[in-house]
Amino acid sequence: MAVQSFKGLGWLLCAVVVAPACYMVNSHGAAEQARLNAMKIAILQAQKDIRGLETEFQTRANLAQIERWNGDVLALAAPTSGQYLASETALASLDQPAQMQNAALIVPTGAPSAQPAAAVATAAAAPVQATPAPAQAVSGKSVAQQDRELHDLMKKADKRAVAMVDKGVLSTSTIDDLKKLAQREKLALR
Repeated sequence: MAVQSFKGLGWLLCAVVVAPACYMVNSHGAAEQARLNAMKIAILQAQKDIRGLETEFQTRANLAQIERWNGDVLALAAPTSGQYLASETALASLDQPAQMQNAALIVPTGAPSAQPAAAVATAAAAPVQATPAPAQAVSGKSVAQQDRELHDLMKKADKRAVAMVDKGVLSTSTIDDLKKLAQREKLALR
């Protein structure tokens, strides 16, 4: 009978020993899984870093060629502070006729020969100033008057002929008039 009373105590003692052991095994498995996930993330990050470094190495390897092309062919320069506008008013004032400007050539520091670029720079130092031809001398009519003439010509066009695509849309005299107006506008813009 005494054995019967210790039977419940035995089960309790067994549960007290087995439950923490199971918890420790489960915790150890979760810790290993977390370390494995951290290692996978570190491997992916290392692969990204390797790709970035390879790209940087390739770019730096091509940098000398890019500098040579810029000095020989492209002649590009970084924008200066004077090329930025302060406000919309300054942007609107750009509509005025501007003076001719020449870009400065950039000769890369690693270029083997600076002689051809210097010859180009001296040729660009003395620009030829072009004098604009007066627009009113070519065309005696104002733009508003030309617009009125075009509007009158469009009124002359037969609306039924314009609507029918299979027939002649405009007469030859109307087309000739439109060509003349286009020529006048073209000359006025020069």
